[in-house]
Amino acid sequence: MSTSALAVVPPVCPISAAGGKSKHRLVNQSAVKLAYKVKCTNNSNYSVNKVYGFVDVGEEGGLEITRIAGKPKADKLIVQYVQPAPDHTDPKQAFEPGYQSEVVGETVVKLSAAE
Repeated sequence: MSTSALAVVPPVCPISAAGGKSKHRLVNQSAVKLAYKVKCTNNSNYSVNKVYGFVDVGEEGGLEITRIAGKPKADKLIVQYVQPAPDHTDPKQAFEPGYQSEVVGETVVKLSAAE
């Protein structure tokens, strides 16, 4: 697994250019609760089932990547993560401008669509 605080398992997403779905796990490998936000370099062909979420210490969250048909190209998914404040009830709060956290990072998932 990854050495980052939040690992994506599996770390790559091989998927058909004709479309399909791929299931992944978000694994919190840190000693703190994490909030995450998923971004993509190609929102025209890819979507995820949960753009924002929390993953507790030692826990896992599910992530489903969906691709609609389209020309294959080199794309990636970026999962940004931060330690939320104790009073955050919505993961979006941890990504508001001005919010500071000691734990900040990102994990990249390579999206490889094949014809």
